Amino acid sequence: MPITPLDIQEKEFERSFRGYDMEDVDDFLDEIAGDLEKLLRENEELKEEINRLLEKNKNYQKMEETLHSAI
Repeated sequence: MPITPLDIQEKEFERSFRGYDMEDVDDFLDEIAGDLEKLLRENEELKEEINRLLEKNKNYQKMEETLHSAI
């Protein structure tokens, strides 16, 4: 199952003696979640554009076939 931006934002780490600065970890996770969300949105937009262009290409192929038939 792929990780989601929400998974990153809700991730909790156990505190330990001499561990990492929790604020730094939280800031980094927020940054990663934002970047991941942006990439997922961009990926979805690109998939939609590919589908649109494939459909447009089919229409051009049909027109080409019609022109060949007419000749």
